[in-house]
Amino acid sequence: MRKKIFSGILVFLLVTLFNAPILKADERDEQISVLKTQVEDLLKRIEKLEAGQAKAKEESLKAKEELAKIKETTQTVQAARVDLANPLAKLKLKGRAALGFFDSGKAGSYPSGSFEVPEAKLQFGFQPDDINNIILRFNLNNATFNNVDYFYVDTDLKKLLNLGFPISSRLGKMKVDFGEETWGNNSVESVLPSASAANVNGNDEGLQLSGKLGKDKPLGYSIAVDNGSAGTGFDTSTAKAFAGKLYYNIIDPLYISASYYNSGQMKASNSELGIGGLVSPPTGAVKRTRQMWEVDLRYDFQKGKTMNPPAFCDSKAFVRLSYGGFSDDVSGGTISKRDGTIGFIEGTYNLTKKFYVATRASFIDLDGTTTATLNRVTANKYDRYSLGGGYRLSNNILLKLGYDWNRSSGPGLDDAGDNLLAAIVASQF
Repeated sequence: MRKKIFSGILVFLLVTLFNAPILKADERDEQISVLKTQVEDLLKRIEKLEAGQAKAKEESLKAKEELAKIKETTQTVQAARVDLANPLAKLKLKGRAALGFFDSGKAGSYPSGSFEVPEAKLQFGFQPDDINNIILRFNLNNATFNNVDYFYVDTDLKKLLNLGFPISSRLGKMKVDFGEETWGNNSVESVLPSASAANVNGNDEGLQLSGKLGKDKPLGYSIAVDNGSAGTGFDTSTAKAFAGKLYYNIIDPLYISASYYNSGQMKASNSELGIGGLVSPPTGAVKRTRQMWEVDLRYDFQKGKTMNPPAFCDSKAFVRLSYGGFSDDVSGGTISKRDGTIGFIEGTYNLTKKFYVATRASFIDLDGTTTATLNRVTANKYDRYSLGGGYRLSNNILLKLGYDWNRSSGPGLDDAGDNLLAAIVASQF
């Protein structure tokens, strides 16, 4: 910029000098003096301008540095705030509860009638990424903290290993995937306030793999290795339990599954997988192995989008059938073998979107003259006939009413008289 100004001044002086002969001498001197003064003033202004520009550049640089620091600080604060928010965003809460009035016969659990909270679960799910999901569930049945019945991590092995087929793993304490009723055998999710007579279910620590084979009509499967023995949180024997299940939709409304379980040698400990409440070994048993099998069928009429749990099914109606058997091989006890058969048939019909009716007939039958404590009653055979219905107050709240006729029999035994009337409010969220 300074070079341009000097060039202009030089041109001006040359032009002035070129015309000097025409001008008078005194006028020429006066003009030169004025011109010098103007040039000096102009140079002073240029210096001030350059100084101002340098100062402005310095201030601009400082301002940029300050702005960069502010942005860096803001980003750090935002990152810290996101880090705190992410766990909350990835935390999912769900649960269920059933509350109501129960009245049973003299041999039942509620001979004088009682207000109860038979079902209360609170579950937390945390998904740190799109591959893993951690589940922690508390058992709060009877409004009391009982235990942690779920604590496992699910891992999507397809994404983790970049596989071309769906497969996932589950590690920790989980529900044993045996049969179908076990996934809805509670007062909230079952169509009736009660479960079947056999009510096969149990939670155990172990590792499970599950997935599907095929594309058009895939065959589903799950296989698991568990501890097998109950009540410790660790294995009390060297053998491990095995659970396997296959399931398939023969046609869209017809579903079939087959399950198998082998506890391995449990010594004298209780089994994690119970049948009619039967988990303990026979008297005097030193070693025991439990094997079980079960086949389940389900047919939906005018099948809806929601199939499970049964109580929240939006099919017009459905029928379920289950049949299986079990065997306890015993060493050192009063008996060497305890085996039997189990089964149920259940039907549900949705009268309207709000009202439904349901019925179930179920049994557990020990072979021979062997007796055991089945559903808190000593018997050789235990039958349950259930009738009831429900009103869907909302998508997540059901009003249920049910009555169970329970029949127990065995050598020298009379019917215990433990029929049950139940009226409950069931909710899930």
